Amino acid sequence: VPAPGRQCHTLKPSSPAQRRFPAICHRHRQDLQWTAASRTMVKLASTTFLGLACASQLAWGWTPTSPSLRTRGHADVRTARRSTQVRGGVVMSAAARMPLTPGSYVALATPMLDNGHLDIPTLRSVLQWHKAEGTDGVVILGTTGEASTLSSEEKEEVMAITREELGGVMPIVVGTGTISTTQTITATKQAQRMGADAALVVTPYYVKPSAAGLVSHFTSIADACDIPIIMYNVPGRTGVDMSVETTIALSRHPKIVGLKDATGDNTRVGPMRSICGDDFKLYSGEDGMACDYVLQGGDGVISVTANVAPAAVSNVMAAAKAGDTTVAEATDAPLAGLHRDLFCEANPIPVKWALAAMGKTKSGIRQPLVELGEDFHQRVTSSLQQGGCLEKPAGEKGVPISNSWPTRTLLMQGHLFDSGLINQALEVIEQRGGDFLIQGTNVGTVHDAYLVELRRAWQRPTTPMRP
Repeated sequence: VPAPGRQCHTLKPSSPAQRRFPAICHRHRQDLQWTAASRTMVKLASTTFLGLACASQLAWGWTPTSPSLRTRGHADVRTARRSTQVRGGVVMSAAARMPLTPGSYVALATPMLDNGHLDIPTLRSVLQWHKAEGTDGVVILGTTGEASTLSSEEKEEVMAITREELGGVMPIVVGTGTISTTQTITATKQAQRMGADAALVVTPYYVKPSAAGLVSHFTSIADACDIPIIMYNVPGRTGVDMSVETTIALSRHPKIVGLKDATGDNTRVGPMRSICGDDFKLYSGEDGMACDYVLQGGDGVISVTANVAPAAVSNVMAAAKAGDTTVAEATDAPLAGLHRDLFCEANPIPVKWALAAMGKTKSGIRQPLVELGEDFHQRVTSSLQQGGCLEKPAGEKGVPISNSWPTRTLLMQGHLFDSGLINQALEVIEQRGGDFLIQGTNVGTVHDAYLVELRRAWQRPTTPMRP
């Protein structure tokens, strides 16, 4: 607690993070860190033993911040303090962060009760399940985690719980990106204080910054924060595509250490790997293309599918990273339905319904999102059974097959965000019925010309079609 007669106003007294980790209060960090026992020791110690006291404090992971120590010329103490961050209620060296590793990082769906409140006990059990299943890392408070609907206090609670359960076990990555550079810096510093190992920062959405604007945005964040940054390029949600050239330029910043690539264009990974080197981590953001992405030189995936099939996705990534194409593709094949059907409605609607169907979480989700439509229940259920996440009903024989398997291909050429191209695609879908899924996009050689490949997804006759 703060010193007598002083009240902390940095965090609300009711803040879950302050109750759990009082040392994150910046204004009174001296009072919080310099315990009564430490003060007594300093009072009793002579100048001869002052160095031993400092060494003792550092050995226990605490940074001495008393003015009486700083004024004695201990430059090494000041240097140590600048390279520390709060983690688990103590100040730890930046070197103590877990390094980012290859493999499967789950884009965690935040467990909620049916009324939309955070389900903390379930969050703990889900995190423990991922630890047991071999998940390589966890990404919290991203799109799948519904971060945009959570209050600052709720985000602190999620970060604190994740740190308690997985700190030092696997890398913890926190989504901090917003439309504003200033707000993103604030959120990234909050994640740093809460003990995150890295921050996932999406390109600013809706405003469509230029390449120069993206360089300025990410550079400002990296300069202002003492935490590794993973950039996130997802043009389908943000409306802006960060080019390979921009990515390579930003990869030279010492604090920008990786990329989550959700462009759906696996031809980018080769050039980025050859120029950025092995230290720059490349994670796919497309579950259905992640196996091939890693086989072509990527490091892993930040996965929605891993919410329901953590062990399987981890095994796919391990085989792909080892270059074992046969095993990787064979292990990934049963997950194909999940890779597709977990996006039959906006993420995270299907995956939260799937987790509830598996009995892992409640079905709570926050507006403006609502629970998965009934028309998709059987489709997702079949994919869960096919992926080994749900058992088949008693007496049912054979392998369950998810509806809407892609069987026909439509190839179209046009310009990015060309309204004529979009209207043409919609007309084909309307005329022929059924769903179409984007198979891939390839940047052409003339300006922004590109190819969009759509695969026709036929529905079973017994299943109502949903255009």
